[in-house]
Amino acid sequence: MTTLQNLASLQKDPWERIQISVDLAEAARRLDNEFFRDADVAQVADAARRYRKFLLLSRLLPGVPLAPTKDIDEMWHIHMLHPVAYYEDCMANFGAILDHDGGFGSASFEEWQQLERLFEMTSRLWQEVFGEPYTDGEISEGMRRCIKACARCATRCRTACKKR
Repeated sequence: MTTLQNLASLQKDPWERIQISVDLAEAARRLDNEFFRDADVAQVADAARRYRKFLLLSRLLPGVPLAPTKDIDEMWHIHMLHPVAYYEDCMANFGAILDHDGGFGSASFEEWQQLERLFEMTSRLWQEVFGEPYTDGEISEGMRRCIKACARCATRCRTACKKR
């Protein structure tokens, strides 16, 4: 068992010790969040549980950048929409605000490549710590297709610019 697994297994469900003072599932429903609009109660609750696990992973690996899945990212945004609770929860869980770079990966092809590496690393760490896959594979594959398309586009743009 690795050190991360040892830390995560200190109790049955260690992510339950992560403080979140907002009912995120209820907040998602009340906000009529587009991502969760067609989700059932169990799917929204699962996203909230996965967000809590993401926060635990962040606490176990301070300073290590992690890439959230879409459901986790949506829960993160919902949490931040409650600024007092988000501040207090971050201070209780991390001793500082957990920063969120919402636009990361959209500025350049290089950022997309870095985001893909971060996502793959996060997936490996998640599997190691929680013993379950981070995604069902669709998100990572979709990201790869997008990166390849962006690479082709960037190559065409660079080639076109060189001809001018």
